[in-house]
Amino acid sequence: MLTPPSGALIRGLRCLGGLLRDPSGEHPRERLRLPSPLRAPLGYDAVGVDAGLGPRVRRGLRRTGCVFADAERWWWIVPAQADIGLVWPEPARYAPGALVPARASGAGPCLTHWPEDDVPYTHPVMLYIVVCNVLGVRPDWSAVPADAAAARR
Repeated sequence: MLTPPSGALIRGLRCLGGLLRDPSGEHPRERLRLPSPLRAPLGYDAVGVDAGLGPRVRRGLRRTGCVFADAERWWWIVPAQADIGLVWPEPARYAPGALVPARASGAGPCLTHWPEDDVPYTHPVMLYIVVCNVLGVRPDWSAVPADAAAARR
């Protein structure tokens, strides 16, 4: 069993966790895959921010779950449907099912942070507040627009 250093950034590992290709093929997407020792009993989605903002968001969080990153984005793993009731500010991206845009080069996001415990999630509300703070916008606690809620079904 692979055991990384507690809470450490994982450097030099080639896409630990890997990507799974989206079978629908409509929009080329790949699913961020958690390392096998970590369990996600609530399912999981991902929240991404521009790579330049990633370190600032990371520093603002008290506890961080799994984080995947590439040259363009950092992705935090959150429980499935953690977007309900939250309107993520631009340029943050919410990825249901942790399906992220596929890269033509095949070099997608790699696991860069493994949590100290075995819980892969970052608390979505805390992440939301930190992302809003880093972007300089007020959190919007309004309900998810009806069309977005219907699209989830």
